[in-house]
Amino acid sequence: MLFDKSAKSGKKPDMNTVKSILFLRHDNKIGDMVVLTLVFREIKKQYPAIKIYVLCGKDNKEIIKNNPNIDEIIEVNGRFFDDLSVYKVLKHKKIDVAVDFFIFRPRPKHLFMIRRINPAFLIGFRKQDYNMYDLSINCCLNELHISQRYKILLKELGVEASTLDYDMFLDSIDEKNAGNLFKNVENKLIINPFAASRHRSIDFEKLQSLINKLKEEKEFAIFIVCSKKSSHLIKGLKGASVIETSNILESSAYIKYCDCVISPDTSIVHIAAAFKKKMIALFLDYSNEEEKINKIWAPNYDEAVQISVDTQNGSVSNDINNIDNDIIINEISKTWG
Repeated sequence: MLFDKSAKSGKKPDMNTVKSILFLRHDNKIGDMVVLTLVFREIKKQYPAIKIYVLCGKDNKEIIKNNPNIDEIIEVNGRFFDDLSVYKVLKHKKIDVAVDFFIFRPRPKHLFMIRRINPAFLIGFRKQDYNMYDLSINCCLNELHISQRYKILLKELGVEASTLDYDMFLDSIDEKNAGNLFKNVENKLIINPFAASRHRSIDFEKLQSLINKLKEEKEFAIFIVCSKKSSHLIKGLKGASVIETSNILESSAYIKYCDCVISPDTSIVHIAAAFKKKMIALFLDYSNEEEKINKIWAPNYDEAVQISVDTQNGSVSNDINNIDNDIIINEISKTWG
């Protein structure tokens, strides 16, 4: 009642006259931003004159800071009064089209932000009940892979995607460091053990057991990539070299130059997908009617294998550590085949 409009505008943008598009990715999610890079590229291919703006957070800004398809990155910090000035700047840019990726019912603060930015045309997902959204994309969102969702978005913008590959533009110093470390090293396997929650992270005992089994299988050069703040959790680990990284682009460089990746974290999964790396992606069992996360956020390319926790018989809790290491080893053997 406070922030929605009384009626939809009924307007439709003409992409030949659109001068600017704003993408609202201020949720600070890294994996989502990796996938979204395909949209920036495909729009720039067909409409190079359109200015692309991205509203983001501190963490997912790292993914796009070197991206040549983006004209301006605007960062918010989540503090209300600080962000108000950011919205004011965007309002003065007179945004022609804005895309909001939040798929759930928006909170008042979210609607307030959009009203402050005041784009001429607003696109949303599952927003058919809100008049401020001029276009709502609704079809098959509960199970359609995220890249296909963005393909639909592009089509609504008059863009036929030539490829749905993701883009990663790394820092040269990070690439140099990764290249030097892996120079003349064979069978380079990276394990990223940590994710956003405890149930999605590989614990110390399981990680050590997995490394031991990998060593029995093949002469792997095993590297554990983790942030500096997480490295204490694997202190004393044997059989692998630990690479402590300061940011996601640094981690991405090591992924680019390795041979295979094992990860329970979807951010790393999508980064590995950008480089089409051999990968074992470990997922929780998210099969439900509302949203099939395993399908939406799957690696979605031939070189990747997806393994989910087997909770179907009801006797196994939904925890990454309940994926049998022998299953992972078996898939590694096939992948390296």
